[in-house]
Amino acid sequence: MANLLRTAKSGNDWTQAELAAYNITIVTQTKAQFFETNNFPEPTYRSLVLFMADTSGGNTTNEDGEEKKARIPNQEAHVIHFTYELLGALDYDDNEHRRLLSSRCTLPFLICGENASVRTDVCVLESNRSISLLVQEGKGLPSTKDPEPQLIAGAIAAFAANNNKRERNSLTPLDTIMFPGLTMCGTTPVFYKITVTSALSEAVQQGTYPNVETRVFRYVPDLPDPNSEGMRPLSNRVEILRYLLAFKKFMGD
Repeated sequence: MANLLRTAKSGNDWTQAELAAYNITIVTQTKAQFFETNNFPEPTYRSLVLFMADTSGGNTTNEDGEEKKARIPNQEAHVIHFTYELLGALDYDDNEHRRLLSSRCTLPFLICGENASVRTDVCVLESNRSISLLVQEGKGLPSTKDPEPQLIAGAIAAFAANNNKRERNSLTPLDTIMFPGLTMCGTTPVFYKITVTSALSEAVQQGTYPNVETRVFRYVPDLPDPNSEGMRPLSNRVEILRYLLAFKKFMGD
């Protein structure tokens, strides 16, 4: 695999070929393996379960009277906004930890000795502006772009960006960072745990083949109504909300 072609390109142009070229493999896990539990939180706000019953959308409130809104996207162009609002409704932008949601965040991406970039569709920023979660939208037809390699490229760029912030604050760079990530195809998420090491980051920057394999763990939801569109059926919606609530614990690992 060391002789595979490696070229300088935007992270948003990454394909499965780049994953192979940098010794990155995807490992699909069971629900219990991936989330490291068999006990999943239940959605506590009635509004979170029912907020998509009306496909035309509409604001809802939680039990504290706070406005929560998330609408089923009727077009692919609305998926990013839907995901942003959904994660906000689930308190991924936790005020206690001063986390913020950001959409369309562009990160510098040094690859093969050349400066490029990668744009994440949604990310979570910690109080120090480091990135703790990334989301990449799956482009629908006629696009053939796979969001999975783009998500992983985003994590590699976030690793460098986070460590650059640490160095500017006179902190020691981290050798390993695990990024939770999501790809969204419509309203259907796929969950990832992406561990980026300094060795992988340096290999991408230099355009070389890393000797140590990087294993990215993935969970593809096994939904009660797999033939329907994502979160539209109530049974699917409740199940996905449970996974999203459980997934929050991996931020900041």
